[in-house]
Amino acid sequence: MIRRILRRVAMGAVCLVVVALSSGLFYRKHLQHKVAEERAVTSPPGIDSLEPVRIGGIDQWIEVRGQNVNNPILLVIHGGPGVAFIPLAAAFQGPWEKYFTIVEWDQRGAGKTYASNNRELQRATMNVQQMEQDTLDVANYLRGRFQRKKIFVLGHSWGSLLGLWLAHEHPDLIYAYVGVGQAIIPERDEEVAFQDALQEARRSHNEQAVKELSSIAPYPPPDRDLSNGRIAKPWEAVLLGPPTRGAAFLDPGRIVTSLVSAPEYSLADDFSFVRGQRFSLDTLLPQIINMDLSKLGPEFRVPVFFFQGRYDPYCRPSLVQDYSQTIKAPQKDLVWFESSGHFPFFEEKQKFADELSQRVLALAPDRQHGS
Repeated sequence: MIRRILRRVAMGAVCLVVVALSSGLFYRKHLQHKVAEERAVTSPPGIDSLEPVRIGGIDQWIEVRGQNVNNPILLVIHGGPGVAFIPLAAAFQGPWEKYFTIVEWDQRGAGKTYASNNRELQRATMNVQQMEQDTLDVANYLRGRFQRKKIFVLGHSWGSLLGLWLAHEHPDLIYAYVGVGQAIIPERDEEVAFQDALQEARRSHNEQAVKELSSIAPYPPPDRDLSNGRIAKPWEAVLLGPPTRGAAFLDPGRIVTSLVSAPEYSLADDFSFVRGQRFSLDTLLPQIINMDLSKLGPEFRVPVFFFQGRYDPYCRPSLVQDYSQTIKAPQKDLVWFESSGHFPFFEEKQKFADELSQRVLALAPDRQHGS
């Protein structure tokens, strides 16, 4: 009798789990359909494509969107490393698509690209030099596919290291470069952000922050082990970031909602988004900390823009300003976003779109306006 009851209870529990999973998947499909409708490109000359491209010996995923495929191309190089933008772009990219054909690229080790390739192959080939070559190959692929002499490039955070390198070393490929949350010497950013956060903690008498930050000093340590970043980064965001106004770009709940509602991503891709971030950080971070783009030299042969959040807790504004003053370019602008931190394209969406269209777009001789 008891055994029969337990069997029925177990069967009932299994049924509840199945119903819950089915309901969750159904709701996910509903959200994806809603986002797809909201983001639909309806203009006749528009483009909305998502496909793998063979880059650097693996399949790398590229999404191309815009109201007019004849508009200038803007390649977005995401940060992290490993923070793929394809499932996150719905939160900020829409206004850009009127003026540019936007290319989001899930890099080696990130998002759909991580999901589509052998993990150990990616690990074995994931180094700064290969990532730079991937960036060059993607730029040339886009020039060939759309028959363009040049493209625009926007690099964010880790992606700004790749973008600035491309602008300096291959100026013949691009009209202009836009650095957002620009990194130049990552180790110096780590050092200054930590020092600024500890100073602010002391000034504001935040004893908990002082205690935890002091416990990992000096940071970064001489061996360049950034594992203590799990303590440093959250405090830097709290102490140095912009005033809280709604959900932050990296708010976990917002990220989860973006992932499950992104029509471009399968459920497996969602898990790969998370796993790819950890994989990319573990693989690349020890190399990134050794980078120093000031060694490229001060001479640039393309216009250079820095779109910088005044409250960026990670890529410190003072360092971007100092670097901007040392370089020479046909055109050079440091544009401040006074209410932003590390993600001005999300934190001040309209101003960011306006600056792109007013400052950057004019540099393309083949520009058109999407309908």
